Amino acid sequence: MPMIKHILSIFLLMNLFYIVSAQKSDAKDYIISGNQLYGQGDFAKAEAQYKSALSKDPNSIKANYNLGNALYKQKRMDESRVHYDRVIHDKNATKADQHKAYHNIGKSYLDENNPEKAVTNLKEALKLNPYDEETRYNYALARKLLEKQEEENDQKDQQNQEQQDDSKEDQNDSQENQEKQDEGDKGEQNENQKPQNQNGNQEGGENGDKDGEGETPKNNQITKGEDGKGKNSSQPLNSERQEGLLEALRQQEQETLKKIISQKAQKVRVNTEKDW
Repeated sequence: MPMIKHILSIFLLMNLFYIVSAQKSDAKDYIISGNQLYGQGDFAKAEAQYKSALSKDPNSIKANYNLGNALYKQKRMDESRVHYDRVIHDKNATKADQHKAYHNIGKSYLDENNPEKAVTNLKEALKLNPYDEETRYNYALARKLLEKQEEENDQKDQQNQEQQDDSKEDQNDSQENQEKQDEGDKGEQNENQKPQNQNGNQEGGENGDKDGEGETPKNNQITKGEDGKGKNSSQPLNSERQEGLLEALRQQEQETLKKIISQKAQKVRVNTEKDW
């Protein structure tokens, strides 16, 4: 009985080995077919063959690497980097396999004008093979582009800073001009609000004789309204106040008449004395 089990185990192992070998053989055939199509420039059909190879042998380093190349030729950079990355992390990959994968990842970033990531991956490729001339050239090119990009970014930052400074300066100038204008308007307003001119007369009317609100002031001068434009009172005078004002006017007229008579009498006396 144990002998039978042992024979069965050997048979199963041989069968499994045969299946695996057959799958790898099929994967190899797909890879060869894909390489032929790749050489003819038919990258889409080559892609299909490499994917068929991976369906038979998912860990095939050659199928992953070649599929990455077919996708790269179709400018599908993100997809191509996925398969290059599988080669890099395959424990069965040699340094040469990893070097080529890093190189192609770096080249894909270089084509996308991303020199920073290109430098990172090409540097890893050089660690694995520092004598590869193509990798060294692409690495030097990526470094040069990265330095140029950094200089351009510094210039942009400086220009943005200068623009911000100019904007702040313009805002300050505008604020100062506005303050000066406000001060000028305020001064003009204060000048317009002066109650009297140099001759002692109220502005807005000749000799202060325009109608307006207010009591009769001293020196017999009648005041104007608040706006100096002859605004009439909105409240009528009561009878007592009217009589008081009339009485004051009568007294003024009498006093004025007395002064005129007195001045005439004095003039007569003076003339008499001169004639005498």
